[in-house]
Amino acid sequence: MQRSARGSTPMSSSIRRMLWGAFGAFALFTAAGVAVTTAVLQVDKRHEYEVVHGSRPLLETVRTMDDAIETMVSAARAYLLTGQSQFIDAYDKSVLTFREAEGLAVQLADEPRDQRMVSDLRRHFVEVRGLTDRQIALYKEDKKANALEFMLETTRILNTTPRYGRMILERHRNADVAALDGVDSFRTWVMMTLLLLAIVIVAGAAFAMWRIEQSLVSAITRQSKRTEAMIAGMSDGVMLIDGEGRTVFINPAAKRLLGGGEIGIPIVKHAATYGLFDQKGRPLSTEELPMAQALATGRTITDVTVLLIRGSRRVSVSMSATPLKEEGKTTGVVVTFRDITERRRLEEAMQLQAERAQILADAGAFFASNIDPAWVTQAIAERTAEALGDWAAVVLKTGDSKELRVASIYHRDMASLGLAWSYIYRQPLTVGEGIVGQVVATGYPSLTRNLGLSGGARTDDTSYHAPSMRLASLLILPLRTRRETLGALLIAANDPARAMTDDNLPLAELLAERAGLAVENAKLYTDQVEARKKVEDLSRLKDEFLSIASHELRTPVTSIKGYTQLAKTLIRENDLATSEEYLDIALDQIDRMSRLIIELLDVSRIETGRLEIRREPIPWCTFVRDVVHRHHTAVSDRRFHLNVPDAAKTVSGDRDRLEQVLGNLLENAVKYSPEGSDVFVSVVDRGDQMVTSVCDRGIGIPADELKQVFERFHRGRQVSSSNYGGLGLGLYITRQIIERHAGTIWVESQEGSGTTFHFSLPVSEVGAAVATA
Repeated sequence: MQRSARGSTPMSSSIRRMLWGAFGAFALFTAAGVAVTTAVLQVDKRHEYEVVHGSRPLLETVRTMDDAIETMVSAARAYLLTGQSQFIDAYDKSVLTFREAEGLAVQLADEPRDQRMVSDLRRHFVEVRGLTDRQIALYKEDKKANALEFMLETTRILNTTPRYGRMILERHRNADVAALDGVDSFRTWVMMTLLLLAIVIVAGAAFAMWRIEQSLVSAITRQSKRTEAMIAGMSDGVMLIDGEGRTVFINPAAKRLLGGGEIGIPIVKHAATYGLFDQKGRPLSTEELPMAQALATGRTITDVTVLLIRGSRRVSVSMSATPLKEEGKTTGVVVTFRDITERRRLEEAMQLQAERAQILADAGAFFASNIDPAWVTQAIAERTAEALGDWAAVVLKTGDSKELRVASIYHRDMASLGLAWSYIYRQPLTVGEGIVGQVVATGYPSLTRNLGLSGGARTDDTSYHAPSMRLASLLILPLRTRRETLGALLIAANDPARAMTDDNLPLAELLAERAGLAVENAKLYTDQVEARKKVEDLSRLKDEFLSIASHELRTPVTSIKGYTQLAKTLIRENDLATSEEYLDIALDQIDRMSRLIIELLDVSRIETGRLEIRREPIPWCTFVRDVVHRHHTAVSDRRFHLNVPDAAKTVSGDRDRLEQVLGNLLENAVKYSPEGSDVFVSVVDRGDQMVTSVCDRGIGIPADELKQVFERFHRGRQVSSSNYGGLGLGLYITRQIIERHAGTIWVESQEGSGTTFHFSLPVSEVGAAVATA
């Protein structure tokens, strides 16, 4: 605890003043020493420079003068031996060099001894030059022997005369050595003085540090006691581990939380001693402990959640480890503990509620994003399976019947979708039967777990049938609205990890409620669209009917009135033959208007359910021949081809209504085919069914209108634009009559190539009966 308190204890004002005073004195003495040393070194350096470099110019000038004298003598000797004039030039140049160096030496020689030597060197030059000049003059006078004697004299004088430059150099060197010895002595004195000053400063600093240390120890001791008292009273657990990984301190809160607190326990035994586990319940290794990681890496480890398992009780603990460092080296770790069991429970509950709310919000928005029933049911299956299981299915009631249909199904693993389909279709899909039917009938949900094959069952891989599906859970919820039950929502899980739990049941029920509302909205929208479409179709049909009916009824009335007036006039004129012809035309128009009125009455009876069917046994083949024969007689410009077997089978039906059916088909064949064309009528015996066909070679029906030919008031495009009469009710009435005889009617046609109508009626041996359809 002293280590941790040392770095964090606030210093008293007296300690702070003492530290700053010692620091100021030490800084002052250091600055003074540095200043004195710098000054002495600068003087010493300047003195040394003067000693070493001050006489160098004079020495070099004197050396130049000596070299000029030797060059002058050498040039004179060379001229005497060779007689070449270039040596005379060298001789004159050396004389000039000496004169220049002499003038500079006179300026540089500031000491009397140096000035005397420069004067002696000048006299020596004058003497030597006199001899060399005489030597050159004799040689030019061709007195070579005399010139040789002067050359020898010159050589003797050079050998006997001292070297003035060497003398000056030796003298200056001795003087420099003496000066440098003086500089070294001065430097030694300065260093001794500075050493003594440093000893004084160090002694003073040592005394100040001793006083500071005593004050710090006292302050740290007091602060440590206060810190230990504070840590002991903390609600969070605190543990101190030294650099070797052993526990050296643990506060009471940590002892209560960990169930013990022995000093000296190494880190390697912490997990086993205190029962530390990870969040999945696995024992923690030493490397996974936060204190071991902080001690090994030197980094702070924060908010690591571990479990303390005490029998059946699990305590969630948030653990943090902060390394203690001295001089860059980790010397220990401070570990803090906090019980977060309740906080984690609240966080998990809040997260669960947030996830549920998000799922419901997403599902509601997703369900409402489209109102197509197929899309809505598929969206319900997908979102439910993704949220609460492996696969889901939506099963809906079919109209007013008890049959159920699978509206949509979705599996998170598309490879297993076939197994899900197979499982559902193996269940009874009828209201009140099986698990699904019972949920739809009662409105109560059903949750079943561990369905499918038992542990010892085996699947036959060679079978063509889909294998059975093992289910960890199957939840069936009713899809209800305020008015009715629409069907059921199936939520299944193959993986036990995704099995339905009691915690997820409320969410599943809320999803089912949202799904039921979505299905109802889609159904209501669809019903509304269909109702609007029906209203629009009825309005359009009404307008068309009124237009067509007014035209169809007005035409015969006009004809009847006109031909009747003409016949009346002709009777007055006694033209009975023509008047009879006009009356026949009026009668035909009356028959036409009568048929139109009858068709309207039949439609009214069909719509109100009052179309009466009086059943009796009808020999079908004979019946067809008779009806065709009557139409063939009435229409002489068509060629009728009859293909009817000699079967004696009968059909139970209303003779008048069935003749109306066959008559309508024959009239259409005649009406929509050209004059002189063929009309084919055939009957095929198919055992329990008699199939009758009427085929023409007329204008045909467009492919896009084949599904509409049996609707009320429908008239084809090519019919409406041509001179073909009728209200568009004949085929509608024909289909209604056939269906009320438990038969079926259909059409085959190709535009421009004719049309074939087929209808089938069940064969019956039962006698005539009266029934109201």
